[in-house]
Amino acid sequence: LASLRLTAQETALLRMAETNPIEYTLADSRDAAMYARVLLKLLAEAASAGAGFGDVSNLTTACSNEEEALEVLQNDPLGVV
Repeated sequence: LASLRLTAQETALLRMAETNPIEYTLADSRDAAMYARVLLKLLAEAASAGAGFGDVSNLTTACSNEEEALEVLQNDPLGVV
């Protein structure tokens, strides 16, 4: 979640939705509105990642270790091949 630039309140709301039934999270109208905004923000982030390329990244050399692979994935959250 850190790479998505979410506020602490947005992160807390997402975590609350993980542990509570969605009906409970959406029962409060303010929480429901914020939850919708957070989901739209996540969709916008996902849509803009790699925008203009129309494809996932292609690596020219294989990753030599897990740390390097995680760094590559952090740079292109839509994935790499």
